[in-house]
Amino acid sequence: MAPRLPLSKLHLIRDMIESQSLSTSQMAEEAECSKVTIINIRRNLRQFGNVHAPPNRIGRRRTVTPPMIEALCDHLSEKPGLYLDEMAVFLWDEFHTLATTSSIRRALVARGWSKKTARQQARERNGDL
Repeated sequence: MAPRLPLSKLHLIRDMIESQSLSTSQMAEEAECSKVTIINIRRNLRQFGNVHAPPNRIGRRRTVTPPMIEALCDHLSEKPGLYLDEMAVFLWDEFHTLATTSSIRRALVARGWSKKTARQQARERNGDL
């Protein structure tokens, strides 16, 4: 795979494409690159609004997204003793997303949350717990 063009050259090509004053071959000659490069950059600008296409994600999409994890952690700071089934019901009520207990657990572990630390933090905040 060829190395990426310098940022200054990409800005030059983008400006030439937006001005629409030169043909593709003239732009390629001016920027010292191939016509195919100009065509690809033009396509990326049209489709994505940027000279580079966004990166392709590998794997399955998350069922428990970062905003869901944030809301769940906020909810768990108030009620640290919830079971995974109750967390799934909370996510359904708030986001209308069916999340399995294993995906919730996996997301919380990745976040560094555990029931033990949540209870300790709740005890520190409120002596009655």
